[in-house]
Amino acid sequence: MTVNHTQSTFRRKALGRSTVLATAVLVGAGVLGAPGAVAADKWGPGFSIPDDKGTPNASHLGAYGEPGSLFQGVKGHAYCADPTLAGPEAGGQYGKITEFTSWTSKATGKQVSKENLARAAYVLSKYGDTQNDVQAAAVDAALYSFLEEGSTYALPDGKRALERVSYPNVPKDLQSKAAGLMAESTKLAGPYKLNVHAPKALKPGEKGAVTLDVTSASGQKIPGVKISLNGTGAAAGAGTVTTNDQGIATASVTPSKTGTVDLKATANNLPATALHAQIPTNTKAQRMLVAGGTSSTETQVKITVDALKGGLKILKTASDTRKGMSGVEFEVKDKDKKTVAKGKTDTKGVWQIADLPAGTYTVHEVKAADGYQLAVDQNVSVVDAKTSDVQVTDFKIPQPEKPKPRPVTIPQLPKTGA
Repeated sequence: MTVNHTQSTFRRKALGRSTVLATAVLVGAGVLGAPGAVAADKWGPGFSIPDDKGTPNASHLGAYGEPGSLFQGVKGHAYCADPTLAGPEAGGQYGKITEFTSWTSKATGKQVSKENLARAAYVLSKYGDTQNDVQAAAVDAALYSFLEEGSTYALPDGKRALERVSYPNVPKDLQSKAAGLMAESTKLAGPYKLNVHAPKALKPGEKGAVTLDVTSASGQKIPGVKISLNGTGAAAGAGTVTTNDQGIATASVTPSKTGTVDLKATANNLPATALHAQIPTNTKAQRMLVAGGTSSTETQVKITVDALKGGLKILKTASDTRKGMSGVEFEVKDKDKKTVAKGKTDTKGVWQIADLPAGTYTVHEVKAADGYQLAVDQNVSVVDAKTSDVQVTDFKIPQPEKPKPRPVTIPQLPKTGA
């Protein structure tokens, strides 16, 4: 950008540039360290450079430090957003900080893609508020590259972009530092999605594993994110977990009763996904992008907590032999006389039914073994998590008594004479 260096409302306090800041910030694959050149204290962290006409010290590569009266309520740093417009000293009064979810470049006249807007917001959020000259200059170069994509101000190929990072007082590796910021933001910028992987159903007292992750717009899992968990319903309570180096956090939930577990997860203090800027009354002056900002994401899942189920074990024996009887057919009916299970006994005279909700049932013998009577129906109770034994005994069908033979007396007939 071009500024009038004879009048600056945004002077920061002297920082003693002969003693360079020692703070180093890790960015991408490199470290933004302190430069060997003297920065331009006049405007803020960064470097005084010629403008696009070659006028010495007429432009600035970096941030405006400690904003003054034009930036109401700003405690950090701000960056010029419009390389073709006049500096902020020409802006008049600046308005309040406003959030922008869309942005149009005044250099290209094109709307910035939602991906590049989020990437610019990421860089401003994580690295914009700094006193480090190299970091501020790298942020400035990255912002122009995202917001003025395809123009002369955008790296890696823009003519003016390459000039700005190539002046003698600018560190030789600044272009690679800016490229590191751009690569990192492309991978990790939002909008963010909080994913919760939990069982769909549990039983009272059953412990269920829950895994959580926060993914960027590119699908990358984000490490080091604190996630707040709040459970209501069948499992109440709250806690906090943090994603590990692989971007995954773990937790567990144990419901105490039947019903539904409502699990809410929230991740705050994520990098910003929208731009925050202040607009001048003079539309021919720079809009100023404000450093910092955060975003958040949340999600909710429901876990069904089913009642514990029990079962029945039918033990079928013969009254005469006291041995198990195979192939005997049974039905189990609920309290509404609806058949809920059918089956027959095995070679040991056993038929077992599982997964019956607690309640009262009727065991009905459908078909008895040959020569045996049907057993009388039995009402039985099923309780949570238990299998109830049901003894059923069949009695032989009584055989009719055989008639006893009656003696036959043949009377003696009288003899007849000749």
